[in-house]
Amino acid sequence: MAIANACFIGTLLTDLAYWRTAEMMWTDFSAWLLLGGLVMGALAVIAALVDLFTGRMFPVRWVYLFGSLVVLVLSLFNALVHSRDAWTSVVPTGLILSAAAVIVLLLVWLLRWSTGRAPVEVVE
Repeated sequence: MAIANACFIGTLLTDLAYWRTAEMMWTDFSAWLLLGGLVMGALAVIAALVDLFTGRMFPVRWVYLFGSLVVLVLSLFNALVHSRDAWTSVVPTGLILSAAAVIVLLLVWLLRWSTGRAPVEVVE
């Protein structure tokens, strides 16, 4: 999920750049980052579900899986918003959705930090 997280954070940064400059190049970057994040995030969630159903994931990991799903749903809606033209593709809805996805990512990271565990552990 690290690649997907980087893409979603990058989307927020490129949305902020578009908001400040109104240069259409930034919306294209945002759209590509969203696509990459959605593809890699979906693959990570599928892998986590396989771990969950094979009994290799601890119960506390449900929170991380749920957080990842929330970020993916927010980013899917964000990708639909970014498919619009011009200013309305980012401001204000796309920017809000990008910020919300990053906030959820930060909350999941803080939860992991407070428990002192990595989000995914392999049980042998």
